[in-house]
Amino acid sequence: MKPKKKIDNLKGNLKKRNYKAFLFFICFTLLIWLFVQMSKTYQHDIEVNFHLKNVPESIIVEQNQQKVNAQVEQTGFKILSIHLFNSTIDINFKQLDTTSRAFQYDLKTNKSEIAKSLKISAKDLVLKQDVLVFEHYVLSTKKLKIKSNIKISFNKGYDSLADFKFDPNFVEVSGSDSILKKLDYIFTNDLSFENISDTISGQISIEKIDSLPIKYLTKNINYFLPVAKFTEGVFEIPIEFENQELNDRFIIFPKTVKVNFKTSLSNYERIDESGFKVIAKYKPDDEFMILHLVQQPKYVKNASLENYKVDYLIRK
Repeated sequence: MKPKKKIDNLKGNLKKRNYKAFLFFICFTLLIWLFVQMSKTYQHDIEVNFHLKNVPESIIVEQNQQKVNAQVEQTGFKILSIHLFNSTIDINFKQLDTTSRAFQYDLKTNKSEIAKSLKISAKDLVLKQDVLVFEHYVLSTKKLKIKSNIKISFNKGYDSLADFKFDPNFVEVSGSDSILKKLDYIFTNDLSFENISDTISGQISIEKIDSLPIKYLTKNINYFLPVAKFTEGVFEIPIEFENQELNDRFIIFPKTVKVNFKTSLSNYERIDESGFKVIAKYKPDDEFMILHLVQQPKYVKNASLENYKVDYLIRK
């Protein structure tokens, strides 16, 4: 018989048999068998996971998740359900008993609650230990100064006399004493503003130090920066000696120096020459005296001298 004819005969025989019905019968039989087996009661070992929650920020628990071996006597369906959905139980920190060195959770006393969480009867649950022990240590706290990582550029003619103000003024952190004693300040996250012409405010997160095991009791702070229209001013200020006794020994020229400054329009009328003070410092080996602006009004920004040195003659 030719090969092609053999293949055609085989196809015809397969079509005559109902393989779909046969496969359905096999699957249905397996399903019935599985249902019967899963409906039977078994004694089965399981692991119950306990997760401690709502721990105060000032306390560090070294192992807030623990496992307990247990045995349950339940149907196969119930055992499967426990494995898939109910094997993790949350413990509230307030439920713990305190000892001198650790916190404890009494499994025997709370057996009914545990069984309820597993959705089984307490008599069907056997726990392989009596208590959970959560070792811990109490953290110290410290308030850290805030340093700004906020960058700002002002529109032409605008500026601010103040630095960024933060609320709260300090960020409170907790951790071990050995770590906290090395910290004095903490930065804000990066933030940028451009072409600002009005007061700005908002909220910003603090920059966490990932390399240090500390907790941040304050995570967000408010910032504020007043912005106003600015103008420039120039005053001619008399130069004084650092030591008044030098008045009789030296003659300086010129006797005045110009001071350039910026201030807000609203404060300009409050500023006069008396708020500035410039002194000349004498060093025997120098050919001239160095000028220093040692006093300026609090409403002034970017004050600078037009010249920082002055010639002198020694009186005969």
